[in-house]
Amino acid sequence: MPAAPPHRPRFRAARWPATCRLRHATPTARLHHHAGPSMTGPAAPQWRPDPLLSIDDVAAWLGKPKNTLYAWHSRGKGPRAIRVGNTLRYRRSEVERWLDDHTDVER
Repeated sequence: MPAAPPHRPRFRAARWPATCRLRHATPTARLHHHAGPSMTGPAAPQWRPDPLLSIDDVAAWLGKPKNTLYAWHSRGKGPRAIRVGNTLRYRRSEVERWLDDHTDVER
C-alpha cells in the first residue's frame, strides 16, 4: 500500500494588512489607533435629524382623532406627512410650521 501524502491545507492563510493587525493588538494599542473627539476641547454641536412622530403622537398633540389626520393626509390638508412603509410619520418641525401657519392673527 502506498504511503499517504503529507497533509496540506486546502487554502492559504490570508495576510492581513498592517491596519487590520491592530485588531489583535493590546487594548492600549487599539485605543490609540482610532482617533476620536478630544475630551479637552469644546465639543462641536452635532447635527441630529428632526425626530419623526407617529400618527398617535401627533393626534395626541393636536387633540384630534387619528382618523382626522388620515383624512387630512388623503385630502392634502394638515401637516405634511412622510409615508414610511404603511405608516405615516410626521417631522416635528413640519407640525410646528403647520401650527404656525394656521394660528389666528393677533386681535
